[in-house]
Amino acid sequence: MHMPNLRQAVFAVALTSVALVPGTAFAETLSLWARASSSNAAQHMIDLWNASHDDKIELTTIPDNQMVTKLATSVQSGDVPDLISFDLIFMPDFMKAGFLTDLTDTLSADPNQEKVAQAFKDLASYDGRLYGTGFTPDVSILLYNKDIFVKAGLDPESPPKTLAQLQEYATTIKEKVPDAYGYYFSGSCGGCNIFTQAPMMWGSGATLLPTAGDAPAMDGPGVVEVLTMLKEMWEAGIIPESAEADTGANFFSTFESGNIGMVGSGGFAISALKANQPDMNFGIAPLPGINEGQASSFVGGDVIAIPKGAKNADLATQFIQWQLTDEAQLEGLAKNLILPSRTDLADNKYFQEEPRYIVTAQAVGIGQTPYAFKFNDMVNADQSPWLTMIQTAVFDGDVEGAIEGAREAMRAIAAD
Repeated sequence: MHMPNLRQAVFAVALTSVALVPGTAFAETLSLWARASSSNAAQHMIDLWNASHDDKIELTTIPDNQMVTKLATSVQSGDVPDLISFDLIFMPDFMKAGFLTDLTDTLSADPNQEKVAQAFKDLASYDGRLYGTGFTPDVSILLYNKDIFVKAGLDPESPPKTLAQLQEYATTIKEKVPDAYGYYFSGSCGGCNIFTQAPMMWGSGATLLPTAGDAPAMDGPGVVEVLTMLKEMWEAGIIPESAEADTGANFFSTFESGNIGMVGSGGFAISALKANQPDMNFGIAPLPGINEGQASSFVGGDVIAIPKGAKNADLATQFIQWQLTDEAQLEGLAKNLILPSRTDLADNKYFQEEPRYIVTAQAVGIGQTPYAFKFNDMVNADQSPWLTMIQTAVFDGDVEGAIEGAREAMRAIAAD
């Protein structure tokens, strides 16, 4: 063998040996899909990870209404991202369809997973297995105008703690404050109302969406009471007439106008109002139930999971565990005024200058998310059973008929 060839052979072996030494493998670039609504929050987490890890993550933003089809198609073709962040309401359907990787062994051994809001843990479970966890939460709250409270003779530091108080306060506002309305909701928006009216039902003890054709649906205390409250406020003119046709376009802007006493809203309201209406004096409170101590919320936002067939599943799992750490939850989320998914971090150094964030973050710990298959068909679709029930009960005045119609239609969807 000629010496030049020998040197080349030794050099090649040396290169191979270096590549096999732990810690010297080439860095990977992982892909993360996030729906457009949460891509800003996801980017904060990705930036924090990329700043301290050799393996990088790249974000691809998917339009909200394309995420379900996009994931289904990618799983079937085998061309999936390493990570996916999506609206948590789709978790049951994705798990049932077999689209996601089982993370039970990893997450059940992670002490940070125990601190994640119960709503995320419940919704990410299927047949006793765990397929994801909380990522970038949002939550519903009661938003109220403190200046209107003062004008109505109400204590601005004492928001309603029961449904009866909410109706009483709304009535007082309408009676005592010229050109003001006590309450507002988007009467033609199914998603808006599952987010803001439903927590007052399930906080009172109700079970709303069925998981099977013979499962409880629109049952228990709270359903009749909330719908009756809304109907009576509508009939009394406490809710503006524009609410009936609102498809969600004015879900938030109507409160911004300054003549609405109370409205169900989301955690995003704090930063939006401070930016758009810096002089507005507003308060944040949990959504009440029938009795004191029954406050609840809709825990929304995104879960994070690994699609079945992901090529870098091990690294993706490391990211999922990392994003539950104190560093990620505080420096990636709370620092950017995004709610943490861990309930133990609700009261943190970044929220203490704005206590309304603490109240909102605490709502994540007391809230729920409906566990249902075909959620879109039951709730979000045009003329869904949920929306039809709201409209029939409130605007047509038939509470009992509305509930029975929704129950039958929802069970039919669940049984299909």
